[in-house]
Amino acid sequence: MILALKGWIDLKKIIALAALLVCALFVLVGCGHRHTSNVKYSCTEGQVCSECGEVMREPTEHLSQSEATCTQDSICYVCGTVMEEKKGHVMPDKYNCMENVLCAVCGEVMAQAPGHTSAGEATCTKDEVCSVCGEVLTVANGHVPGPEATATTNQKCVDCGEILAYATGSGSTQQKPVEMIPETFSGGHYNNNINAYYSGSVLVCGDYALEYFSLNSAGSSNYASIVNNFAAKYPQLNVTNLLVPKSATFNAPSGYSSQTTNHQSFITNTYAQMNGSVVKADAFGIMAEHKGEYLFYRTDHHWTSLGAYYASVAYCQANGITPLALSSYRTVVNTGFIGTLYSFCNSPKPSCLLANPDYTVGHLPQTSYTLSTYPYTAIVQSAKSYAGMFLGGDQGFMHFVTENKNGKKLIIFKESYGNAFAPYMLDYYEEVIVIDIRYTTDSVESIINEYGITDALIINNVQAAVSLQTSLSNKLMS
Repeated sequence: MILALKGWIDLKKIIALAALLVCALFVLVGCGHRHTSNVKYSCTEGQVCSECGEVMREPTEHLSQSEATCTQDSICYVCGTVMEEKKGHVMPDKYNCMENVLCAVCGEVMAQAPGHTSAGEATCTKDEVCSVCGEVLTVANGHVPGPEATATTNQKCVDCGEILAYATGSGSTQQKPVEMIPETFSGGHYNNNINAYYSGSVLVCGDYALEYFSLNSAGSSNYASIVNNFAAKYPQLNVTNLLVPKSATFNAPSGYSSQTTNHQSFITNTYAQMNGSVVKADAFGIMAEHKGEYLFYRTDHHWTSLGAYYASVAYCQANGITPLALSSYRTVVNTGFIGTLYSFCNSPKPSCLLANPDYTVGHLPQTSYTLSTYPYTAIVQSAKSYAGMFLGGDQGFMHFVTENKNGKKLIIFKESYGNAFAPYMLDYYEEVIVIDIRYTTDSVESIINEYGITDALIINNVQAAVSLQTSLSNKLMS
């Protein structure tokens, strides 16, 4: 009996040993079959044996011999996957009608030279220009002055009849008295009583002038990235962006297409490319509700303080601040301002602009303040020009300390359009620092840290949002 039991135990040992040997052999040589897989190998998905689960081939990254171009996709040469689709040709911002139109990216010919298309014959004040590329084909003839003005007779051009000088009996041969239409009246500020024409780069439209331009309706991804990068660098700040429309947005003369939709699309689509950490202030929406009011100068390329007020309302609404009513401000009004657009015109200067000067309104901050860096004030009450009245002109750095005690400290990054806007902010913050992005200052990082900034505003007119991107980026990242 004992011997039989012993033999049984030895047999179990032999069986167990045999099982171990089989397992070891299986580990060493695998499952003993040829691996198969129902999954096609790719650069992003490996292959696994469908029977035993063993990894047959690890996935790799796509490999391409070239980046996508305007006309060719970037294709992985291992698996054939399209890594990046072809981008398509990009129309250049400007092109010469007498030369082939080339793609702005790759230089390939997109269209043969179209040739110039005249927008109309030259007149006394209007060059004959190409309606496509804007090149001057024939220079304006220039006025032929008639007899000099007398006490009762205006001096007129012999060829076109335009008034060159008003009768001296009206008080001046240079300007006629300003017709003071209240700034909030919705009509009478912009009257196009002639066929609009270009004088240099300025579009003259009767008693006003403007910079007439179109924008990329898709917006500016580069500008949005600059703002996003700043917000990402300073997550502790409440960052707001405010894009400001210009006069061409609302005041295109008859015979010229309205730019309202184009400029609105630029602003909307640029905002859409900013992330959720940026507050977007809708100045366009509020200003559009007040179209026809005195939002922009007639002879200068800036907005007025009324336009800036409506933008300040948009800023307040976007940031949960109750804006002050326009009627609550004390104002100063100075007349006789002839601005930059008049000076940009070719000679002889358009008399229709000189005869209709602008007036400048300053809305005085309600809170008391001190300005520690410059011997100026937020509103220079004696000045009649835009550059003279608001902040005393462009300054690289200004630091306002108000009597408010709310712990809120705002830094404003601006070009000249911000000059009329900044004074409104004094009523809402304890301290306001104004930085002109075109001037040299201490690094922004050091200013933010030194002054304990809580809020930041980046304000640009739509033209500057395109033309001053390098200056803006360099300043914000300094």
